[in-house]
Amino acid sequence: MVDTVVPPDPAPRRRHRAVAAAAAGVVVIAVATVVMGACGLDRGTRASIETPSSAPPSENVAATAAAESTAPTTAVNDLLAPPPTVRPDLDTDDGMAPLVRRVDTTDRVIFITIDDGQVRDPAVLDQMTQMGLPFTSFLTQPYATAAPDFWKGTQAAWGIVETHTITHPDLREVSEAAQRKEICRPADTFEELFGRRPTLFRPPYGNSSDSVRRIAKECGYDAVVLWTGSTNNGRLTMQQIDLQPGDIILMHYRDTLGADLADVLARARAEGFTIGRLQDYLSPGR
Repeated sequence: MVDTVVPPDPAPRRRHRAVAAAAAGVVVIAVATVVMGACGLDRGTRASIETPSSAPPSENVAATAAAESTAPTTAVNDLLAPPPTVRPDLDTDDGMAPLVRRVDTTDRVIFITIDDGQVRDPAVLDQMTQMGLPFTSFLTQPYATAAPDFWKGTQAAWGIVETHTITHPDLREVSEAAQRKEICRPADTFEELFGRRPTLFRPPYGNSSDSVRRIAKECGYDAVVLWTGSTNNGRLTMQQIDLQPGDIILMHYRDTLGADLADVLARARAEGFTIGRLQDYLSPGR
C-alpha cells in the first residue's frame, strides 16, 4: 500500500449527538444481554454514516429498554469513531485493487467485519441496532439471497453489505474464468438486492493473488480486504497481541457472534480505540 495520504474531505461532518429521551434528561439504552455484559451503547449519528431507518423495536429490545431505563447515564456511543483525519492513498498504477490487511491510519480506530452469513439471529440484529456502531458484512451470495430482509435489517443497523464470493472457494486454486464469476457476479446480485453496489471484496481464507486483485479492480472494487485479528468463541485474538490503529477484525455470523462482539468492544474500550466505518477509509463517498 502506498503510504502517501490525501487530505480529508473538507465537507463538514457532524460528530456524535446525544439522543433525546425522557423529559428528565438523556437515557442511554444499554445493551444488557448476557453476551454483551456491561458494554452498553445507545444510538448516535455521524454525517458519514447513514442514519438507520426507523423501525419498531422487537419485543426483546423493548423489554431491555424498559429494564435499563433506570441505569446510570453514560456517554452516548463513546466507541463511535469521528471522521477520518486522513485517508490512505489507495491509487495504484498496476491495474490491481490494493490488498488491505490493516488500514493505513494513525487514528485510534478499528473496524468490525463479519463474514459468510450462515447464522442469522434476530437477537444479534437487535444487539447491533442498539449498539449504533458501523460494521461491514462480507457475505457469500447464497446466504445473502436466502434472507435479503435480514440483511436489509443489518443495513438499517449501520451495517454495509460487501461481497465474499458465491461458493467460498480458494481462489488461488480455480481458473481465471471461475475467479471472475466468483468475484464479479455477487456485485451485480447485491446491487439488485440491496440498492448499493459493493465496493470491497474479501477473498475466502484470505487467499488472494495478482489475478484476484486485477479482476477485483476490473469489476469496480476499491480494495481487497483481509484482516489483522479474528474472534473465536467470544475471544479476540490479534496477530500482534495489542490493538493497533487501523486493525480490521474478522468475525463470522455464528451462534457466538454476540459474545464475539462483546469481547471486541470491551478490548476497544480498554485499549482506547473507537469503531470506524471501513468504507470511510477505503471507499469514501461510496
